[in-house]
Amino acid sequence: MYKVLIFAAALIGIVYGQEHFPPVSYGEACVTQGFHSGHQAVDIGSYGAKRVNLYAIWDGTVIGVCNGAGDFDQSRCGACGNLVEIQHNTVKVLYCHMTANSIKVSVGQRVARAQVIGLMGTSGQSTGVHAHMQVREINGGQLRDIRTRLGLNGWRTC
Repeated sequence: MYKVLIFAAALIGIVYGQEHFPPVSYGEACVTQGFHSGHQAVDIGSYGAKRVNLYAIWDGTVIGVCNGAGDFDQSRCGACGNLVEIQHNTVKVLYCHMTANSIKVSVGQRVARAQVIGLMGTSGQSTGVHAHMQVREINGGQLRDIRTRLGLNGWRTC
């Protein structure tokens, strides 16, 4: 029984009694760049540069979307490229570099934990297929590491 609970907690981050779902499946990706003073987000790259599904980590409301930028294109949506931003209970999560026209949500839409929001891509200022995951506290605006702040730490380092 305890082994099952430990395994479940490793797959789904549990922070403050709330379950979070990994934005990219642990078995499909690895961390290509971690959170540090010069990069206040976590980059998660898929194995084989596949354009894999990105998921809502928690129930929330979509507060930002930009779509239509091609690979490596910054002219339409800026450095982040195609993006989705979701406001959750205590944080805002920004998903950057998504594949053009793969976004399945719109501003104002409520999303459910583990709902597919689009595909990982390489739009904006990008060096290849990955998700740039930025977590911002709603109170205070501090940027946080998704792995420690939300208990989503199942990816290996590439």
